Amino acid sequence: MKKIFIVISLLFTMLKTEAQSAVFVVVYSLLMKGNYQEALTLLENTIPKTFLIFEKSAGIYQSIGSDTKAIACLKKALEFGTNESIKVKLAQLFVSTGYISKAVETYEALIEKDTSNLLAANSLGKLYLSLNQAEKAEKIYRYLMKMDTVNPNYPYQLAESLEKQNKHSEMGQRYLDAYNLDTLHIKSIFALAQFFKTLKFKDSTSLFIDKGLKIDSNNINFNQLKANELYFLKDFNGALTYLKKIDSLNFSSVQIYEMFGMCYYNLQDFELAEKYFRNAIKLDPDNSQILYRLASLYYDKKDNKMAMFYLHRSIISAKPDIDKQYYLLGIISKEEGNLQAAIEYFEKSHKNNYKNYKALFELAVTSDVYYKDKKIALKHYKSFAEKFNSNDNIMTAYVEGRIKEIKKQYFIEGEIVD
Repeated sequence: MKKIFIVISLLFTMLKTEAQSAVFVVVYSLLMKGNYQEALTLLENTIPKTFLIFEKSAGIYQSIGSDTKAIACLKKALEFGTNESIKVKLAQLFVSTGYISKAVETYEALIEKDTSNLLAANSLGKLYLSLNQAEKAEKIYRYLMKMDTVNPNYPYQLAESLEKQNKHSEMGQRYLDAYNLDTLHIKSIFALAQFFKTLKFKDSTSLFIDKGLKIDSNNINFNQLKANELYFLKDFNGALTYLKKIDSLNFSSVQIYEMFGMCYYNLQDFELAEKYFRNAIKLDPDNSQILYRLASLYYDKKDNKMAMFYLHRSIISAKPDIDKQYYLLGIISKEEGNLQAAIEYFEKSHKNNYKNYKALFELAVTSDVYYKDKKIALKHYKSFAEKFNSNDNIMTAYVEGRIKEIKKQYFIEGEIVD
């Protein structure tokens, strides 16, 4: 009798497995046609629930931008047993939804269990850097360098952690280590150009700027450095060549417009100088320095009335900043789960100091989590991408990813957003 029961159980298991296999075939067919909701409904109604059901559902939710639901499915999948790849996906989703502390906890648990997981270690190191936990990041990347001696990203990331600790001597050496491992490692070349610029080693600075431009002539960062180099050599026409290159790449920032304006100002082309100073003011209405430059320009044009107008604006704009206080209030409110208050504080922080890119980033991420209407977050993400895409690589990558995901979500729902 017992043997008969075992045979029946095995047959029942096989039938269930075959039934679920058939479900996955149908799901695949639906996904190929873009019928995501139908596929999700089918998986939701499939019984019994299995690890694969929840894993597949999580993947679909993630592909349509429903990261919170994807997280819920992955947590359900983990109830069937520990799975390293699922935990990695879960950590990645925590990052994309702004729950950085949870992502850190997940990666730390993974590495504690399996120190050979270099991908998880690298991801954790990057998160430590983004959280300004430079000493922890340093330990991670020293370990990774021992485990993989030919990966240039590890000495590069180690240098980044050393920079945050003001260990500049070793930082420069680590950037060189990365470059020596890969002479085409563009991030290290850019870092070395900046490093030697700080040391005022003009020849070395110029050498690495030119190397970067040779590898990628359309690289915004190297074009900016070259324009800056030529500007301070008083080669204003030469600087304009690279500024125009940047402009042709549809990149704009307060600093670029300001340099455009100063080049034309020094070349006595006041009309174009005014145009670019005004472009800068559109991006940063309370920039005291550029308001002063406009005042100086009008003074040179013998228009004292306009000069005095912009001088008064410049003085008013040069007020003490309290954006850091509002920013910290926002962080605390976010950690306590009061997202509405956090949004208000981040808005005040950014309005008080338009240069505070961290406040704008947090405003975008928190709005993304809090509001169902993703167009609100999209507006802030696009503002960040336009003004601060060179300030923080991790933030910029996240912002660009969310812009694509939100647009994709609306496209799937039949709406095109700019």
